[in-house]
Amino acid sequence: MTALAFAIAVTAVGCTSTGSRTESRSGAHRDWKGSCGPLSYDEVRGREPKHLDRRALARFRNDRAVCAGVWLRPGRGFVPQGLVVHAGTAWVSGFNAGAPLGERYCVVEQVDLRTGRRLNRLDPVSGSVGDRDPVMCRHGGGLVQDDHGLWLVETTRLWLVDPDSLEVRRAWVLAGELRGSFALVDAAGRLCVGRWYPRRPGQVDWFDTDHLVDSPALDLTVGMAEDSSPAPRATQGAVWGAPGGGRDTAWFAQSVTRCGVLVGPEGTRRRAFVPGAEGMDLAGRSLWVVSESGTRHYQAMGGRPVVPMLVRLELRDFDSWRRPDCSV
Repeated sequence: MTALAFAIAVTAVGCTSTGSRTESRSGAHRDWKGSCGPLSYDEVRGREPKHLDRRALARFRNDRAVCAGVWLRPGRGFVPQGLVVHAGTAWVSGFNAGAPLGERYCVVEQVDLRTGRRLNRLDPVSGSVGDRDPVMCRHGGGLVQDDHGLWLVETTRLWLVDPDSLEVRRAWVLAGELRGSFALVDAAGRLCVGRWYPRRPGQVDWFDTDHLVDSPALDLTVGMAEDSSPAPRATQGAVWGAPGGGRDTAWFAQSVTRCGVLVGPEGTRRRAFVPGAEGMDLAGRSLWVVSESGTRHYQAMGGRPVVPMLVRLELRDFDSWRRPDCSV
């Protein structure tokens, strides 16, 4: 079994080439080989949000690698959390922060990356764990894909969703110490259920998805995991691959709404990243990431950078990316 979302490159999703944009790229190429950014506000795809009071994107270190951006569900309170990209389409999980605190249920949206147009939506995500009473998914922190479908991770449950119909196929309880904040799938097809902690290292617990689907178990525990390993504190998203070449491994996004840091193997490689970064996915030589900083929920708090909810970064010059100038 392979991690489908990492094996197929996105096609026909590139940078635009307007006259004013050509000038900015020419300047960027002189001091940053292979860059195509920074992105301008007018180049972001999708319907422009009504909650933004300024038509300008925030600058951040390494934003010259940002080649495309998409607004997601403008004006509806949607806060993106997880991401899968495949063949010109994105599946984004998140929640509606405009709802009362106890009713911020999970949402999964399918979006055309070329236009920003919504193709399908599951809102809210709900279902039953076995023959138990129906329950609602909350937050929707992590989303990945393999041959079984879309795996949606929330704090206390794991959901399997059909990527075409967006129907819930199955659900499990994350029991005991096991908690879900983010997710990734490795090259062997193992599912990582990752935990977020703000001030101490996180943890990832690895599960064989074939075993999960074949097993009658409804409650998953840490003891059922094939392996467990540490993750950086404040990890909001993760991806499996080799952005700069070399061997495939786990990369983690540490973030708050004003700062993002991409952390490589064993924390030895730290690069400035998208503020508010959450879920990520690799597609060829591009890294897609969702950010919560530009959403209505966080913009209303004031002082948050304006960043498209979905951005694509070009990786051709990844080894030259600068270290972070902010802290998480």
